[in-house]
Amino acid sequence: MSRLSAEQFNERYPAGSAFIYQPNRILRGGEPTITLSPAKDEGQRAIVQIDIEPYYADIDSLNC
Repeated sequence: MSRLSAEQFNERYPAGSAFIYQPNRILRGGEPTITLSPAKDEGQRAIVQIDIEPYYADIDSLNC
């Protein structure tokens, strides 16, 4: 479950913010990505559109 809600994420990180997409926290590394739209709440998690596959990611998969 996300530590931030979509609203909190959007206040801190506007669309166009840069992150490292890290789908697995145990494995090191990841691909640089940029958010393309504001995050939105989907059930019990918040997702955001990014510019690389899988194109939508849980905000917990993004590292600054």
